[in-house]
Amino acid sequence: MGDRLADAADYLACLITLVGTAAKALSDRGRRSDPALRYVYAAGLCLGLGLALTPPATFTAVGGLASGPWSWLGFGYLRLVGDELELVAVGFLAMVAHSIQPPDGVRGGVRAGLRRQVAITAGAFVLSAVAYAASGATQVGTLVVAHGRRRYVLVAYIGLLTVHLVWRLSVFGLLIGRSARRMPPGALRSGLRLMASGTVIGLFWIAGNVNDVVDLLTTSGEIGAETAVSAVPALVCVVLMLAGATAPAWGGRLARWSRPLRARYAYRRLAPLWSALRATVPGVELLPDTARVGRRTPHGAQFALYRRIIEIRDGQLALRPYVHPQVPSWVEEFDRSTGGARFRRRREAAATVEAAGVAAALEAAEAGHRYPAGPSTGYVRSEGQGGVDEEVAWLVKVADAFTTSPAVAEVRRRVREELNRVPG
Repeated sequence: MGDRLADAADYLACLITLVGTAAKALSDRGRRSDPALRYVYAAGLCLGLGLALTPPATFTAVGGLASGPWSWLGFGYLRLVGDELELVAVGFLAMVAHSIQPPDGVRGGVRAGLRRQVAITAGAFVLSAVAYAASGATQVGTLVVAHGRRRYVLVAYIGLLTVHLVWRLSVFGLLIGRSARRMPPGALRSGLRLMASGTVIGLFWIAGNVNDVVDLLTTSGEIGAETAVSAVPALVCVVLMLAGATAPAWGGRLARWSRPLRARYAYRRLAPLWSALRATVPGVELLPDTARVGRRTPHGAQFALYRRIIEIRDGQLALRPYVHPQVPSWVEEFDRSTGGARFRRRREAAATVEAAGVAAALEAAEAGHRYPAGPSTGYVRSEGQGGVDEEVAWLVKVADAFTTSPAVAEVRRRVREELNRVPG
């Protein structure tokens, strides 16, 4: 059962990799001169071929030829060829990550970084081949066997391969994740994040080498073929990597199809903030029962969401005279009192201040108290918005802070205490 699962997962991963790489090459017509794309194609080809050599069925089929006229080929090297192909594939992935970095993001520049990657991959390739040959490993069915003290050489081979793959894959994931953080929202950033997630799963795939070392030290035999424990992570890793690499091709279509669902989700996320504003400023509601409008047609959901955004912003404008001028300083004071680590990012802090300003204004409006000092210092608008999607994302942050932030609750409490002290 385990071998069948390993066979199915590996062959499926091989098929997905090779077909997906070919499809991407066809879809990239006119852009194939981009070095990063060429590295992607090379990585996909090497990884797909490597996956084809590692299933137990491949070991069994090739091992059956060892006693025939093809025995001179030396089938004990099947494991080595598969490992070397995967090693080269990871090397090409590292080159992809370096080629998309800004010039000042790589020591010595991008070209120097690429040359280093080639040298590292070539060095690891040669060292691992020498170590495997020195171990005198032979294939027996799905096992790779090394006798006597030579098994320690095979252990060194597996250790070198494992350390190299973990290191290169980790660097690839970190560089891709860094690139994703610099990207604006869109299919490209989503694709990079999928590839970064694939590297995490890939580390679990590589961790299967630990079992090989244990088997080799305890029995003098290593499971040379892929096992189900490592084949399933390999399949997941390949799917995530390929999905990330092809995200620009399918991401736009998926975004269009999912837009109504995302609109309904954002509409509900904004409900607490909108309901609080409407209860205090009923005139902001431009169209009654906008939720029903959003259920009639897919475009109705987006229409209802845009209307809700307008109503929230109108409500904030109507409440400007009621915003306490000390709201930003109160939020900052609360942050310091809790260790200063609650708001690590400036935009998170700005959303919390804006939500606190709304909460403070609602309390003051209920009491009918205006602040003559002016609301401008206590009212924060979002920064750098480039469109409706950015506005929606921002207001969702504000709405979440409005309902869950302890800082907002503290500001609301302080406003109530101050209002209670104001002579009626």
